[in-house]
Amino acid sequence: MKALGTQPIETERLILRRFVETDAQAMFDNWASRSENLTYVTWDPHLNVEQTRNSIGNWVKSYDNPNYYKWAICLKENPAQVIGDISLVSVDETNSSCEIGYILGMDYWGRGLMTEALEAVLSFCLDEIGFEQVDACYVSLNPASGRVMEKAGMTFGKTIPNAVERKGYRADKNLLSNQKNKMEKVSLFPSYFYRLILIKSKASLCWYL
Repeated sequence: MKALGTQPIETERLILRRFVETDAQAMFDNWASRSENLTYVTWDPHLNVEQTRNSIGNWVKSYDNPNYYKWAICLKENPAQVIGDISLVSVDETNSSCEIGYILGMDYWGRGLMTEALEAVLSFCLDEIGFEQVDACYVSLNPASGRVMEKAGMTFGKTIPNAVERKGYRADKNLLSNQKNKMEKVSLFPSYFYRLILIKSKASLCWYL
């Protein structure tokens, strides 16, 4: 596998780039402060934009690590306005696998944008970095996230009953994956294509608190 770090990626409608600290207000407004946007994630809504700025600051420090991958999702028409986040939430170098997590501001749901971002990151992980398998999971109460994964070409693996208990609910966890040999046989891009921009950047990124 290659340790490439978070490289900019361009799709038909999106630019995936590193977060910068000036993204704090847009992130706070678009999803970090909105409880209805965060029902199925592990963290609680941010109380103020300073909390969001601190989170981004911590992520930015992690960009020096070439095995750290986290992208701000932006529309091409407004690349300075972050609308979501997609990242590798875990990496298993022994098994050459990783897990993807993502979130999109609810004002941008229903337009296929998350599927488009996931397709591009899947291809980057399998074709550029060289992972053999990429995993993702979703809470059974959130089937829309599962449909995003399926549309991006991921296949169902298994269900872990009652694996998620938080925010007043208990639910199953569904696991999906995509493997490199599948990517070599089947194109994931019937309608979307991406162009990886290998540009060195001094900007930095981050994990959610």
